[in-house]
Amino acid sequence: MIEKNVSTCLVSVAALVAGSDAVAAQDWSGLYGGLSYGSNSGTSPAQPYVYDEGYQMDGNALGLFAGYRWNASDRIVMGVELAIQGSIDVSPPAAYPNDGDDYSFENMTDVKLSLGTPLGKALVYGFAGMSSGKLDAYGTDEYMYNATGVNYGVGVDYMVTDHMTVGLEYITRNMTGYTSGANPEDQSNFNTVSLRTSFKF
Repeated sequence: MIEKNVSTCLVSVAALVAGSDAVAAQDWSGLYGGLSYGSNSGTSPAQPYVYDEGYQMDGNALGLFAGYRWNASDRIVMGVELAIQGSIDVSPPAAYPNDGDDYSFENMTDVKLSLGTPLGKALVYGFAGMSSGKLDAYGTDEYMYNATGVNYGVGVDYMVTDHMTVGLEYITRNMTGYTSGANPEDQSNFNTVSLRTSFKF
């Protein structure tokens, strides 16, 4: 449902912007950096114990990102970005509501390659890349479990001024991490919907 709503929102924004002939295409080339605020959902990619339901990623988190874009043509904008998200809460599965251990997912890092098209003052884009992070199982460095995988998603940025943009982005991460005992490592998916603001240098 979240994926459908986000996709519908992005398509609607693109259609509205494309329908305005009075707005000229903008120059998106150059360095940029900014802040994000994201809502997370899905299954934790690293689990200190194996339950059928898995540990759940939830809650909101702040993030930082920086990147570079260049205009490959009048209608194609390419880019590369590094994004880091703050600590994300990890909840026990519903079948184990009394599990009081404190889990969080730390150092969530995404490297993304993007391809987009300018529509007036907006840039609609898709991207794919690699992600990594660590599950902090007990609030100590002794029990930190690595997770890695791929990411992909879509987004839209709107140029408020020549040097400032606001945007919305949806990212899915397919990651693999530690599972206990002799169990195999299972791929887990979690998603983030983020509001973003950035400045071009």
